[in-house]
Amino acid sequence: MLRHVKLMLAAAALTVGAGGATSAQAAQIGAYTTHGAYSFASAPGLHPPVITADARSRQGKLATGDFLVANFPNLTLTEPATGAGVRLTGQSGPLILDSHLQPVWFHPVPTDVVALDLKEQSYQGNPVLTWWQGALTNVGAPTSGAVEVVDRHYRKVGKAIVAQSPWVISEHEAAINGPDVWVTVYRFVPMDLTKFGGAASGVLYDSGVQEYDLKTGRLLYTWDALDHISPSQSQTRPSPLPGANGAPIPWDAYHVNSIQLTGRGTFLVSMRNTWSAYLVDKTGGAVQWTLSGVPALSMFTVAPKGSFAWQHDVQLHGNVVSLFDDSCCAVLAGGKFGAPSGPSRGLVLKLNMATRTASFVAQYGPLPASVTGLPAAKFHSAFLGNTQLLANGNVVVGWGSQPFFSEYSKAGQLLLDAHWPVPDLSYRAYLQRWAGQPLVAPSGAVRKRHGETILSASWNGATQVSRWRYLAGSDPSRLPVVATRLRSGFETSVTVQGTYRWFRVQAVNAKGRIIGTSRAFGGAGSA
Repeated sequence: MLRHVKLMLAAAALTVGAGGATSAQAAQIGAYTTHGAYSFASAPGLHPPVITADARSRQGKLATGDFLVANFPNLTLTEPATGAGVRLTGQSGPLILDSHLQPVWFHPVPTDVVALDLKEQSYQGNPVLTWWQGALTNVGAPTSGAVEVVDRHYRKVGKAIVAQSPWVISEHEAAINGPDVWVTVYRFVPMDLTKFGGAASGVLYDSGVQEYDLKTGRLLYTWDALDHISPSQSQTRPSPLPGANGAPIPWDAYHVNSIQLTGRGTFLVSMRNTWSAYLVDKTGGAVQWTLSGVPALSMFTVAPKGSFAWQHDVQLHGNVVSLFDDSCCAVLAGGKFGAPSGPSRGLVLKLNMATRTASFVAQYGPLPASVTGLPAAKFHSAFLGNTQLLANGNVVVGWGSQPFFSEYSKAGQLLLDAHWPVPDLSYRAYLQRWAGQPLVAPSGAVRKRHGETILSASWNGATQVSRWRYLAGSDPSRLPVVATRLRSGFETSVTVQGTYRWFRVQAVNAKGRIIGTSRAFGGAGSA
């Protein structure tokens, strides 16, 4: 475990290169190994990573629901022997886990892309899953990307949303509002950066927010940070020198990473590299107020314990604000990470509009040394992360560039901590009550081992399965039940006695009703 954490922290000392990944590396961004991943007899094409708990889970105190995550490789890590990007443990894809960290649904994506930011949302009154799917450079810049949406039956909804050139949709946010989806977008803008300490022939890596019609893919609205926020607010500085190939090094002055629609004609947007969140009026695009970890930029006086830096996932809950406080790190010339300003944590503040103050409410983390093998003060997330406030008072923290996600009680007790295998990460982690009902039938498989017959059953994405019935016999149209078993993880297996030619598996819900039956299968084949 200690070696695992040190590998991830080593990213802070790596030179990741401003030029990004080569085309060969980008083509294999989702390359993976099955070592350390699941393999299922009844679902041979699925290989999600095995995620384990570091702390003893306090199951009785966990909030009800499943964890929604999506794995991708830590792109700052490289193979020492070849210099190539490391391979994922398991396939990349949106992944739903139960409270025991067992897969419920997994959708592997092609190896030329990766998936990030899986979450449940509502589209036209119906629950849907959304995620970003695309390619990234080794400094996290999206080179292509689209927002995918599926319904509770895992059918695609509307069009995959791709940004209108020259913008590219980033992996950071896709927020559905009515019939539309709001996304974070980036573009390159040539400009003179000398007054900011950069080159005369410089390039700004601009940030924006766009609204698209989910049904048609039509662009409806664009808000450009450059039109409303001066690059001088950035806590990074442009390079006055060109890159290794002589081309300008783009300056990521803003780095937009979250959007929240308030329902009052405004939206809240977080900019990592200005250490600020901005409430924006949609009609004119003007900033109504700024909450910042930089005192000179903030409309609110922030309590000392509430100061933050390089934040992600800023969300309003009435007059309460939640965010993930990375407190790390500037990306310096040459792609190196700067020094952290403190340990990473989930943070909750309370705004007082009358006095213009932001008081400290609570923090969650940093993770203890018993989990990470490091002093808490040295536990840093260099990028990504989220903080989710749950209805029962619990809090979920996704640790971004650190391979963990956690659930805390409202008082700060660590209830569950999960870790990813090297080199996998998840941008965010959400706990939500997803109810999936696949339209495809359950899957079954039969195999022989040491003279015994083993039957396996699974149903990718079905959330209502309580137990399995196993049917076997000589006539595929008349198969009696030979065994039953409570669901135990993604795939549930049972050993049956006797010699049979044909088999089926049936999924049963908590009320005892059969909700799905596989087709008949025989021999060593699978359904």
